[in-house]
Amino acid sequence: MTSTVVDEFATGFQRTIICLHPDGTYQWERSAGPDRPAPLSAPSLATRQALEPVRTPAVSLRIPEASPHALTYIAPGPQSVARLLQSRLLPLQARSLAELLRDTGALLRRLHAHAPADAAAHPAPTGVTRLARWMENGTGPRAAALLHTEMRQWLGEHRWSRVLAWCRTTTRLSPHDVLLHGAASIGSLLPGTTPGEAVLLTGEDVTRGPATFDVGWLLGEFLELRMLAAQRQAEMPWLHDLPAALLSGYGRELDPQELGRFAVLRIMTHAHDFAAYMGWHSELAVHTSTLPRYIDTEGRAALDGTA
Repeated sequence: MTSTVVDEFATGFQRTIICLHPDGTYQWERSAGPDRPAPLSAPSLATRQALEPVRTPAVSLRIPEASPHALTYIAPGPQSVARLLQSRLLPLQARSLAELLRDTGALLRRLHAHAPADAAAHPAPTGVTRLARWMENGTGPRAAALLHTEMRQWLGEHRWSRVLAWCRTTTRLSPHDVLLHGAASIGSLLPGTTPGEAVLLTGEDVTRGPATFDVGWLLGEFLELRMLAAQRQAEMPWLHDLPAALLSGYGRELDPQELGRFAVLRIMTHAHDFAAYMGWHSELAVHTSTLPRYIDTEGRAALDGTA
């Protein structure tokens, strides 16, 4: 018997193929899209050894195996939390995901207990580097240049410079840096069908930086979802409950200003990535018009549950 492709999706940045094997296990294969010429790379042996023990009873880091052109992950299922949130959740589903986000917070705290073995060998978070490059040169495929023009006009030069300064601060080496997931996302968080099966796909973007980065990056995803839900006047209480559970699970006070700033950087990076690697969408106008107040308030909405 051969494996069956159960889902496949792609952008100019990344392609994902999800297969079901005859033994009932799933495999997620990720490879570079046409606008990302360098293949994805797996973590080094030293980094892998630091990542492998990081787990909680409910969720663990899942590290990929590398082939010449792709990374493959053995996974508990075909759906991520991001995919599940595209539909209206039943109360039991919402409670289950809140528990998963709480456990994910605890998982990230355990990851952040590790210092990078060689900080200089780890690049700055790739999303922030990509965002800064685009903000500086205004170029890119598809609608990247159009978004640059529109967003810069809406934000104004003061806010634009402010966000660029946040990017540059993020990319500087610090003796306080910890080992980071680097692109923690609900698109990489996969629930299991039995306790202890859930995984966070980890390895493509492992880097170093402040612990607030991974948590703020995830908070930015939820803030963006609340922002779009508010535009559609959709009631989705779990978009408040899940990030609160994440922070509760992390269980340690984190600098709220840093968290908010990283949430803003996440939203701007996603807006860039959508425009550059998929094309223009009307929802990008919502990002452009909403971001000024997020920047002015240091991303406070990511923490107070508003949109």
